[in-house]
Amino acid sequence: MAKSLYIAGVEPRSGKSVVALGIMELLSRRVRKVGYFRPLIPSRSIPDNNLQLIRQRYDLKFAYEELFACTHEDELAMASTDESSEELLKLIVDKFKALESRCNFVLCEGTDFTGVSSPFEFGFNADVAANLGSPILVLVNGRRKLPEEIVEATLLARDAFEAKGCTITAFIVNRVAPEQRDAVARQFEDPATVGSPLYVLPEVPALGRPTIGDIAESLQARVLQGSGDEMYRSVHDFKVAAMKLPNFLDYIENGDLVITPGDRADIILGSIAAAASDTYPKIAGLLLTGGFSPEPQIQRLLKGFPQSAAVPILQVQADTYTTAVQAGSVHSRLTPGNERKLAAALGVF
Repeated sequence: MAKSLYIAGVEPRSGKSVVALGIMELLSRRVRKVGYFRPLIPSRSIPDNNLQLIRQRYDLKFAYEELFACTHEDELAMASTDESSEELLKLIVDKFKALESRCNFVLCEGTDFTGVSSPFEFGFNADVAANLGSPILVLVNGRRKLPEEIVEATLLARDAFEAKGCTITAFIVNRVAPEQRDAVARQFEDPATVGSPLYVLPEVPALGRPTIGDIAESLQARVLQGSGDEMYRSVHDFKVAAMKLPNFLDYIENGDLVITPGDRADIILGSIAAAASDTYPKIAGLLLTGGFSPEPQIQRLLKGFPQSAAVPILQVQADTYTTAVQAGSVHSRLTPGNERKLAAALGVF
């Protein structure tokens, strides 16, 4: 019986962290000593989020450095040599075997399609899995796809992995629109369609929304107000405040992150007042731009609002347009302290 499993997504944003978390949850209940391994992570300077999550949640008794082989920077350095592919694979296999020798089972999570070699990551994951001797769990992104398109993507992935000599354990089609889930499942009713078990997971909007903390970290924002659970608030949408307060109040909705220059005292106070009011939607927070801090008198007023009106307030140096673009590109993550989102992920899995 195989002592490992390799999760391989076939395109970006396929919800791989949800699947890795769910499988680790199952393994932790059934296997005495489970390991977790990533062949390639983005950087050494910034801890890998998925690796940190799994290591902390399941109390893995391994050093952080033991759970991955190399970084994208290492990959680039090796690319200058004639035998870069063989050298990289050897490094990954050696690190994996060292971990596997100390475990009863190892879950491997493939790359994220976010590195410098994104166009080649599909083949890279297939080569790594084949060299590790790990069966593959193929993860297909079903978001914004018709059932027929999902079938085509799944069959193409099957053929490509099998052509590389990989053994496919199962397929998971993730992030399927809930109203299409049954239609997608019917496409695979015949077991011969893909030749392996296939499961369909629906899209859960809450899992796709970044939190205030995600945005603060990605934008390297200064936190003027907010801590603890407040930083786990989900951001549903972004609203740039570029009009006078009375007009702006007509546009806010639940879960909005209000983006405004830090010297707009009217917007800041109006947004906080709306959060305290029973007649207005509850915003997720404020993101102040331009490097401006609220005036001392405004800060004093903010401190006097009741806890029910407290909302996180972030500050960045960039201008409002740049900040809005950057905030809109932040993706949701599963982080160790966000129990609500972790419960949602495990629930759907």
